[in-house]
This record gives sequence, C-alpha cells and structure tokens, in this order.
Amino acid sequence: MQPEFGDIIRFLLDCPPFDQLDGEQRQWIAGQIKAAYVNEHNVDRFFKDYSPALYIVRSGGFDLFTPEGQLIERLESHDLFGFPSLLSGRDVVNRLEVIEDGIIYIIAGADFDKLRQHSRAFERYFIRAHEQRLLTETQHQRRPGGAVPNATSPSYADSLQLPIAEVVKRAAVCLPSTATIQQAAQTMREEKISSVMIVDDGRLLGIVTDRDLRNRVVAQGLDYGIHVNAIMTQAPTTVGSHQRLLDALTLMTQENVHHIPVLDADDQPLGMLTNTDLMRQQKSEPVMLISALNKAADLASLVSEASHIPDYMHSFALRVNDAGAVGRLLASLTDTMTRKLIDFYEQQHGVAPASYVWLAFGSQGREDQTLSSDQDNGLLLANDLNEQQLEWFAGLGDYVCEGLAACGVPKCPGNIMASNPDCRRTREGWLERFTTWTESPTPKALMYCQIFFDSRNVRGNKRLYQSYREAVAKLGRSEFFLGNLARLQSNVQVPLGLFNRFRGTESGKDSDLIDIKRYGLALVNDIVRLYSLHAGLTEPRTLTRLALLQDSKLLNRKDNQALGEAWQFLTQLRLQHQLAVWGTDHPKNALDPDELSTLVRRQLKTAFSILKDCQQGVGMKFGRLG
Repeated sequence: MQPEFGDIIRFLLDCPPFDQLDGEQRQWIAGQIKAAYVNEHNVDRFFKDYSPALYIVRSGGFDLFTPEGQLIERLESHDLFGFPSLLSGRDVVNRLEVIEDGIIYIIAGADFDKLRQHSRAFERYFIRAHEQRLLTETQHQRRPGGAVPNATSPSYADSLQLPIAEVVKRAAVCLPSTATIQQAAQTMREEKISSVMIVDDGRLLGIVTDRDLRNRVVAQGLDYGIHVNAIMTQAPTTVGSHQRLLDALTLMTQENVHHIPVLDADDQPLGMLTNTDLMRQQKSEPVMLISALNKAADLASLVSEASHIPDYMHSFALRVNDAGAVGRLLASLTDTMTRKLIDFYEQQHGVAPASYVWLAFGSQGREDQTLSSDQDNGLLLANDLNEQQLEWFAGLGDYVCEGLAACGVPKCPGNIMASNPDCRRTREGWLERFTTWTESPTPKALMYCQIFFDSRNVRGNKRLYQSYREAVAKLGRSEFFLGNLARLQSNVQVPLGLFNRFRGTESGKDSDLIDIKRYGLALVNDIVRLYSLHAGLTEPRTLTRLALLQDSKLLNRKDNQALGEAWQFLTQLRLQHQLAVWGTDHPKNALDPDELSTLVRRQLKTAFSILKDCQQGVGMKFGRLG
C-alpha cells in the first residue's frame, strides 16, 4: 500500500522526531514510506514481511509484547516502534497483537540509517527513546540488588559478555617456524583466512597476517623462500578461551591489532579472533564506536565522534549484566582517543624524539572508569633528554590533555595530568618520587600516591614501562610504607554506626546520603592494592589482583572472595544509581539508603561489614610494621 504523499507530509509534521527534519529531508522520507493495513488475520506475518524497519502507527491500536508475554507498550496513532532492533542490529523478537485494526507506516532500515546520518536531532531522539524502552523492559526483570538476570531474549543478552570459546568456531590454522613465506601465503589463500599462527611443539611463537606479507615481504622485496619466523609478529598478545569478547575488544584496542590468537586452558592454540568476528557479533555496537574513533581524520572529527559516547554508554550500561564491563569499555574508549590524539600531534610535530610511555593512572589505569571520571595520566620519559626533546613532550602533554577535555573527559582537579611538568618524568625521576613517598609517607602523600600505583601503558615503549613498573613495585613493598598505608586505610570511617545502622557521609542538606565510591569502592581498591603491593604485583585491576592473590599467605580465600563480591556489588549499585540520576544535578556517587529496597539495604550493610572486618585485618597485619 502506498500512502498519499500530501497526507503523510502533514502527518510527519505532527510526529516527533520527523518534525525536526528540514523540509527536504521530510519530503524525501515521505516518498520512501510504505503502509500496511494490519488486522488479526495478518498481524502474525507483519514482522516477517516488513523487517527490519521503523514502524509508525497511523491509525488503530496495538499491543507490543516480549517473547515471554510481558506487555511493553500500548501503541496508538503517532507511536513508533521497531527502533531498538534497528539500533542494536538484532532480529525482531517481540510480538504484536491487534486491539483495533489500523494502518502502520513502514520505513526501511536503510532509510532510517540515512536519516540518522544526516540529522543529529533525529538520531538523538531514538537513542533516548531506546534508553527509555530498555528501562521499561528491565524494571520488572531486575534481580534484587539491581542486576539484570541472565536471559535468552536479545533484549537482555549482550554479545560482549559471550565467552570467546563460543565465538571462535574454526580450529587454529598453524604452520611451523620452518615454513616458508610462500607456504604461509598459500595456506592463507587455501583456507580463506587473513592470518596464520606459527607454532612449534604446541607453543605459539608468533603470527603472520596479510598485512605482514604486504609490508614486510612484498614492499621489502624479500625472497618468498625465507622462513616465516623472519617476518612474523613475535610473542603476540593472546586471550584465553574462557575470557569474554569485551576482554578481547579491550586488548585489540589497546594493542591496535586486528588479529588475536585464542589459547585454551593449557595455553594451546585454539583459534584466531579477528576484527571481523567482533564486527559480526556487534554490528553497530562498541566495535563500530571504537572504529569510528580510530577513523577520525583530525581533532574536530574525533571530538564529534566522542560526543556520541555518553548516550551510547548509557544505553550500553542498561543492557549488560556485568557492571565492570562498563568501566572496561570506557577505559578502552579513553585509550583509543588518547592514541588518536598522540597520532595527530606526531603528524604536526614529527615522531617522538625519544622513547616514552603515556601512562594511565587511577580509574583509567584500573579500567573501572565511569562517565564522571576525570583524567589521571602522565608521561614516562627516557633519561638524558635535551631541552628540545623535553619541549616536544611538554607540547604532547598539553595537546593530549586539552584534546581529551574537548572529547568529554574532564581535566583532573588535582592536576594529575601529563600537561603538568610534575607528571612528566624520566624513569629515574618517577622512581625518585616514589622513593620519597615510600620513605617519608605523610598522610597527604599517602592519599596522593595511591593513584600512581594503579597504572597502565596506553602508548609507548613496553620495555621502558615494564622496567619502571617492576622498580615501582619493589619500592611499594617497603614495610614502613605499607604500615603507614594500612593505618591510613584503617582510619576511614565505614558508614555503619551503632546497631549496624547506616551513617550519612555528606554534609548540609545531603547529610543522610552515603558516598559509596569514597567509603565503599575506593576502600575496596585501597585494601586490595595494599595486599598487591605486599605481594609485588604489577597488575592494576582490582578483580585481577584478587585472582592473583588466591594463594596469598596474608589474605585468606574467604576474605579474598568477600572483597571481590563487595567490589562487584558496590560497582553494580553505583552504576544503577548513576543511571537513575542520569541527566540531573543529583550526586553521582552519593545515594539515600532509605530509597533502597530492604534486600539491597541488607546487602549494602553486608558489604560495609566486610570492609570493616578487612580494615581490622590490614591494621593487624600491616599496621604494626610501620
């Protein structure tokens, strides 16, 4: 059925967000719209006949149900539906029932995408509508404590949470290190793959990709009879089959690689994960967002792409079961923007004049960022730089920090940024600073330096970073320092008072609120960091630190598990609170315990009790050492 053109123009003028299109855009889409008369006899075939698409109710009435039979929405004239599937790239799984026969306008998915590309207001309308739909769908599906239950419905499943083993369907294609370059190329052609693993005696030595053949062989004019070990990428970054797709996405983004070998539990090659695999799983999801950031040609286009992050992350946060995934993805996005800004600076000022490392500290270092997280970064420089070289790196620090601020990552109020000369140091300069902190640990220095013990290499010389990080870890094992750090943490007042009642942490009109970041999550991070420093660990992530501390003599398995569960609960609770106050001026980390359900209040008290017990533990184990 083809609707009358003038009638549909008049209808669209009264139907948001089409009223926000300009005249030319509205006339174009009016010419693309089809119409279907829907009644009880043909409704069961509606989605099969017209999908994927955006649907607009012109007349009549319909009920939209989930596959489980839960009513999502009563649809009447001017109501829109179908956009969640268009935005996520997933199949339509909901069911439509007719209340009153009527006409539904249909806009094909490709036409919907064109309008999104040409009208920012149009796109933002549907992003927000999608978020509201997700909120509606999840209100009655959340487990106590705010977590979304595992479900088979695509409304809840997020492919980033899939174990990598479920995605890698093809066995590893391997060659020995004695194979020739020509044999590698022939194997890749015959197997229709873009990379091959180089394996000797079951041990992965490296990989060869089509890019390696192009850049290291053809461009260099090498003999095709040379062994592949001469041109392979040695000791490549790998992931375990038990890890999730998000972990692979994070690593591939951090390392700027397009192929990553997957190893089984015995470190044997299982298969290869590629960008194409991630794109196939994610379609318009995080891979596309990161890809858009990576393709930005200049600062203006990077800032433009970054402006989509808040809306996307809000939508992403509503759909994932693992709150920690939000922090990891945000860190990946910040890493990507940082690397692009470094690239832009080098295009303008030439390549770096000496070895360096761009350091991520604090929440970015731990990969537990939120949208309210500010910058914590620095530069690790090679020794013996001259004034001209130091000036180059000073310019880099200023450019990247200003660029991140323009991309929506706020500047650090404490000035812990590479734009600050105090945060641009040589290896020896940083170690001198850590030595001062550990040997003369004033309360202010103790609070300040903990940020710097959580670090990652975002860009730069891996050997320089590893040497620096191992030396820092050695300094952090000082008994005198650990004792003072333990006493500082023991003095933090967990917000539980007499008779196990909550005690507000804020002042003024917010005196009943509890800051679960400062007096909850930060305390977990601090306690786990203390045990990690004692063990000499260099890993920055809290849950990974706990996994590495499983055999610690000081932290027993029961307390280890309790700290991990407290971190996960508090992370989830904080995320749910931030989603609830999204777009308001309410505190992002302080919540009112009276507004929580009885069960969640009980869980929060349990988490705080765990922290109090662990505070006493670090006081007894480390406090006496200072």
